[in-house]
Amino acid sequence: MTRGSRWVVAWAALASVLLAGCDSSGGDEPSPSPTPSATSASPSASPSSSPSPSPSSSGPEIPAAAREQTPAGAEAYVEYFFDQFNVAWTEPQPGLIKSLSDPECQFCKKTEATAARLAEDEQRYKSDPARLQSVDVFGGAPAGQQFTQIRLIQNRVAIVNASGDAVRTDERKELDYYVTLRWKSDRWWLLELEKTS
Repeated sequence: MTRGSRWVVAWAALASVLLAGCDSSGGDEPSPSPTPSATSASPSASPSSSPSPSPSSSGPEIPAAAREQTPAGAEAYVEYFFDQFNVAWTEPQPGLIKSLSDPECQFCKKTEATAARLAEDEQRYKSDPARLQSVDVFGGAPAGQQFTQIRLIQNRVAIVNASGDAVRTDERKELDYYVTLRWKSDRWWLLELEKTS
């Protein structure tokens, strides 16, 4: 199987896990109808450890540690991305994921759409949907890219409406993924996320 086809298979598998919260029927597959969709991830760092960016013409306020084109900088960027990923669905805040993602990232497009749907439906995650447990950087990526492997804990958490009533609860899961970053315009961007074997 080529790497490109593995991205497609991995993204489809991830979408079925992360977007299970979209299905109001309670099944494991995302609902194709315009029903509420929601999922998320957060980092091990607390929200106070880095500023929350507000979408603007100047882009997100990425912490200095995550703006270095080094393995440590890539690791810091992954942590920051998932911190903001969490914010995008707990507030919710459409546009945030897009501001941190490469335009080619299919996973990012889907999760950005979820943030927009949450806002449109006046729903949000009541608390952190997920926790980034670990990030490991490894070599072998093409020039200008960086490979990492993450362990993500999907927390058991409710999605609530404007009145604070639970409309769905996501169950706890442990998830392992490869995350690829791309360096361009003097910063990292999340290029894609692929489920490990």
